[in-house]
Amino acid sequence: MVLVSSSLAEWLRAPELVELVEDAAVLAAWTDLAADSATSSPLALRADALAEAQRQIDFLGLPISVEMIEVAGRQSQLVGEARRIEADVAEYAAPQSVFVIGADERDGGVTLLTVLRKVEAA
Repeated sequence: MVLVSSSLAEWLRAPELVELVEDAAVLAAWTDLAADSATSSPLALRADALAEAQRQIDFLGLPISVEMIEVAGRQSQLVGEARRIEADVAEYAAPQSVFVIGADERDGGVTLLTVLRKVEAA
């Protein structure tokens, strides 16, 4: 039988710490359409949780487009990663920063990626 220290056992049973962050500018601009995001992680320090909450607000604070783009090769390993992608379409003529949320590897050695891309004012 493996023994677990009482302090570790208490920590594992403890309720998670919650860190709430709001951005007044985002709320004012989007009102009821503002994103409400939550995540749970193994972060143990409140400062780390605050940094992660701020990172989410920075990402969600601008309009986001859900797009599908075909790329060469088998690329399913990109799901969950932020990447810069360039392609032969106007929106991607210059490399764009995207977050990959899906990948469909297809015949012909290509992958259809589903990505989130910030839409910035022109």
